[in-house]
Amino acid sequence: MKDASSSRDTTPRRANKLGCLGLIVGAIAFIVAVYAIIIYFISQGATPEDEAGEDRGIAQCWQSMAAPEMTDRQRHTTEERCQEMTEQFELKYGHAPSVTQPPSS
Repeated sequence: MKDASSSRDTTPRRANKLGCLGLIVGAIAFIVAVYAIIIYFISQGATPEDEAGEDRGIAQCWQSMAAPEMTDRQRHTTEERCQEMTEQFELKYGHAPSVTQPPSS
């Protein structure tokens, strides 16, 4: 009867160093490519259509504060959101949007 341990290969398996290195280099290249794509899209300048759309969105935000069904708490939250949108617009485009405050009631 043969001993079970004698039939096993007692030398440890060595990983294919070239295969591991290729895998690591491939993973790093993939990460770099993903970051490059993200940076490319972030760095793209906004088009005039984007600016106009954001301007309309801010105007609609301020207009929504005139809704009679809003509670004081909802109105306050909406006002803070509209102010934040206005500040972000000014930072992004360098000028104020067309509407910067709620309509007078």
